[in-house]
Amino acid sequence: MKCFFETCHEAVAATTQTKSFGIFFSEESNPTQHVHVHDCCEIFLALEGGSTFLVDDKVYDIQNGDLFIINQFEAHKVVASKNGKFTRYILHVHPAFIYANSQGDVSLAPCFYSTNKITKLSPSAADLARLVALFEDMRCEREYGDEIYKRLRATEILLEINRVFATHGAAESNAFRHKAVQLAIDHINRNYASTLSLEEVAKNAFVSPVQLSRLFGRYCGTTVTKYIAGKRITEAKKMLAEGRSVTDTALSCGFNDYANFIRTFKRAVGVPPGKYRAQIV
Repeated sequence: MKCFFETCHEAVAATTQTKSFGIFFSEESNPTQHVHVHDCCEIFLALEGGSTFLVDDKVYDIQNGDLFIINQFEAHKVVASKNGKFTRYILHVHPAFIYANSQGDVSLAPCFYSTNKITKLSPSAADLARLVALFEDMRCEREYGDEIYKRLRATEILLEINRVFATHGAAESNAFRHKAVQLAIDHINRNYASTLSLEEVAKNAFVSPVQLSRLFGRYCGTTVTKYIAGKRITEAKKMLAEGRSVTDTALSCGFNDYANFIRTFKRAVGVPPGKYRAQIV
């Protein structure tokens, strides 16, 4: 069973198609350059070289060994450091796999969906070593029972992460906060359904448009415009999953141009909103 893929995009595509999981490992400083969402949950294990991680409405500093837990409704964007090396494992896992492998009172879903969900955890050295060993063990190809073995290992990873979450969840590392960036993000998240401009967002962050653009690039690794689009697509996915119409969703998320909504949604998610709604509802 192939579970390691050459790109993050291929891992996501395989996870979505098989409704199971896919892994991407890289040491290259080439993370995705735009805010994005996908139809699977994500475990991001940063081993070396990360800088910041934008997840939904918060920006986190990345320290070696940090673990990020992201569900399918959270827009995110990682920024690498400038030392030329960024070592990380990324496990994409479909919600169907998470629930199918939960047993009785032991659910694999809390770390992704609980009301006290934690985005960033800093596992102990022993926990980190166990997770890395499980990831590495999944590289092996076995002549007998390979698919079953890898599914068990993926389940073990989720079990370990939920154990770490239950044990250390209250000690979440604080999100990094630059005052102007946080003010801008808060304003966007409150007003994404309205017409937003860089000038308006900058005014509410009490900095100039040029300053805000520079700060967003430094701390978020993206532009204000791309963050706004990512936020709108994230909310659109939630609305479509609730059964709302494509037209109503477009208007409710600030897309006054229907055709632009279709193009933007398809570029971000991979399928048009109508098809996405039919698959989810």
